[in-house]
Amino acid sequence: MKKQACHPFLCAAVLVALPALAQESGGQGPRIALGVGVEQSDNALKTSTRERSDTKEYLDLDLGYLRDSDYLSADAQYRAEIANYRNDTTEDASVLTGQSKLAWKLLPGRMQIDVSHDRSEQIRDSRNADIRNNRQLRDIVSAGPTFMARLSPVDQIVLDGRYSQVSYDRGDEAAVAGANQSDSERTSGGLSWQHQLQKTDLLSASYQYSEVTFDEFTEELTYHQLYGTYAVKLRNSGYTVSLGVNRSERESSGDESDGFYAQIGWNLQSGEHRFGVTAINQLTDSGVGLGGNGLIGGNFRPNDSNFDVVDVVERTSLNLDYGFSGLCERCDVGLRLGYDEQDFDEQPRDQKSTGGSLTVGYKLTPTLKLSLRGDYSEIEFLQDAGGGRTDKRENYGLTLDWMLSRSLTMRAWISDEQRKSDAALQGYDELFGGVSVSYRFR
Repeated sequence: MKKQACHPFLCAAVLVALPALAQESGGQGPRIALGVGVEQSDNALKTSTRERSDTKEYLDLDLGYLRDSDYLSADAQYRAEIANYRNDTTEDASVLTGQSKLAWKLLPGRMQIDVSHDRSEQIRDSRNADIRNNRQLRDIVSAGPTFMARLSPVDQIVLDGRYSQVSYDRGDEAAVAGANQSDSERTSGGLSWQHQLQKTDLLSASYQYSEVTFDEFTEELTYHQLYGTYAVKLRNSGYTVSLGVNRSERESSGDESDGFYAQIGWNLQSGEHRFGVTAINQLTDSGVGLGGNGLIGGNFRPNDSNFDVVDVVERTSLNLDYGFSGLCERCDVGLRLGYDEQDFDEQPRDQKSTGGSLTVGYKLTPTLKLSLRGDYSEIEFLQDAGGGRTDKRENYGLTLDWMLSRSLTMRAWISDEQRKSDAALQGYDELFGGVSVSYRFR
């Protein structure tokens, strides 16, 4: 099946929204930043057998747009990078990544059209080192209407439908055999009843139905999700708890997988302390990627991978985030911890990830900040050849940020990264550092 450049429904949604975007902005408007940088590595290929140093020179452009009005909400942020590698450890490349969301409110409070796009680099194979040659671009484009009907002052029904395309870059199909079988089209619909208990408390019951078809893979998947949600939003805190069940069905074999669905989020700002917790357990599939799909909050992201064979996956993730600004007048501390487990239905790819990071920042002057960072992660490939495999990665770094003016910023950094692995020749040690300058026009 040949991939269409733009599905008629998606094209129509974008064209319908263009007139609204062309109107005089009622929000913050565009954001533009230009940066240049150079980075030196003593082991650019992240290997223990053929270490080669290289220098990366790059130019990047950040483009953003933000608007929020009665009839239109838009939030977009993209980054374009052009990179040159002096010693050719990696091919020179230009890469565009970013995401955008647009909600055109045709009838505010009753009907709107949502369009979103996410373009990111995904790890081709999480068992290998994270270098440019082991990455692949993924695009997720989604669009659809949302209808809201008020039943009473405290009750409303929400009905939504979405059509999505997930596609992977085909620039180097030989790198991972059959990886592009992951290209898919996804159609979903949802029905939700919402009841406002108080001004701060919301109770809802929801049902979600999804169908997934793959362009070059005969498998078709169907998902059902039934759950209830209780949400509280206060001035300095809030939490959301969703509990229910989900089921996946394979069209080819008729096999079914049932699972427990849970999604929890909690945040609290108390004086000098900041807390955040996010957790999720759900059935998904490896065709959409398992790390950067936006379903999990927080900053800990386990390696995302493309797979040669699509499979249903039960995913469990937990992320903890803590910030403290009371250590001293010029200090701030950030701590993040994460856990992720991926249980594949048929393929021998089960894995567990744990990790954490600690960052300590100190303002030397009002315009000069020094940050010390340490990261640790451990990933277990439970069904790898030879009875399993464990990789451990440590990264320590020092960063200096200097605000030369309100628009001009300079950054210098140095980091040391080490990986130890049960698999032969998979460990490495890399020392790298660099300097960059960026100018923000708005």
